[in-house]
Amino acid sequence: MDEVISNQKTDGKGRETPAFFQSFSLSTKNKDERRTTVGGSDINILASGNAEAINKLYDQKVSGTSDDLSMVWPVIMGNVTEDLNTEWCQHKQQIEIVDRQRIIRGNKHAFMRCTLDGFVREYRDSSAVFDAKFTMGRPLRGEEYSDVIPRLIRKYSAQLHWNAHLLEEVEGKPVGYGLLSILRGGNEPTFHEIKIDKEYTKHLIGLATYFMGCIEMGVYPDEVERVEVALPPEERMPVDMAQSNNEARWKQLSETLRQVSGAAETFKKTETAIKKLVPPHASEAFGHGIRVKVSKNNAKKVELINE
Repeated sequence: MDEVISNQKTDGKGRETPAFFQSFSLSTKNKDERRTTVGGSDINILASGNAEAINKLYDQKVSGTSDDLSMVWPVIMGNVTEDLNTEWCQHKQQIEIVDRQRIIRGNKHAFMRCTLDGFVREYRDSSAVFDAKFTMGRPLRGEEYSDVIPRLIRKYSAQLHWNAHLLEEVEGKPVGYGLLSILRGGNEPTFHEIKIDKEYTKHLIGLATYFMGCIEMGVYPDEVERVEVALPPEERMPVDMAQSNNEARWKQLSETLRQVSGAAETFKKTETAIKKLVPPHASEAFGHGIRVKVSKNNAKKVELINE
């Protein structure tokens, strides 16, 4: 569980936040560090593909501000139950969970960072990263009760892959598994094992690289796409979207796509061709009403110039 970030000392109603809850807050040093890095909670947001959440994260990184979560009940419960959840999992699964709350910074990518809930040095034929989560367990609109845990496993897979990659860098040994213990309300925690997918990890690093490049260039990351761990082929099946909960939205977007597909394909091909014309030594290229900004990681962003 990442530490709670709090910028305020009141509970939102003008009352002073008790010292117990303020103890979950980060130091100014840690807040500043998180402003220039992508942590486990951040990568969950980037992998979600939720444009509103991603742009909010962008604003927080740029401005150095963040939500005050010190009086948010699910967040508080996650903090106060983390040790219990971890100890329960360690006993029930007969594994040793070490390196709790260890902070790791990337060697290859300086912006990569994570705070571990734990590390299992010997797990099956490899090792494993561990994470403890708390959830109130309420289904989202259109979900069944049984859909909640699978959704959370998909959501937190990004963080497990991120942390596993950083562990591999510093430990110099394979981290082949992610272990997730989910405490749902007052129920006994459930244990979930995820096989680390190297290709998915590459996708995540690419998302974070692009995101940090956008911050450097001062443009919103409106091209970040949602990526999830790919299910094994035998678990996939055809889905008739006309019978799904998203049928109305699917119909609207499909009609729009059919109408603009030709123009969109031309736009994409033209944008790609323009990017290829940018000289390798250029920090930006402009002319005839367009500008291409180039970040340090060589990501290119084409924009129109309003003259």
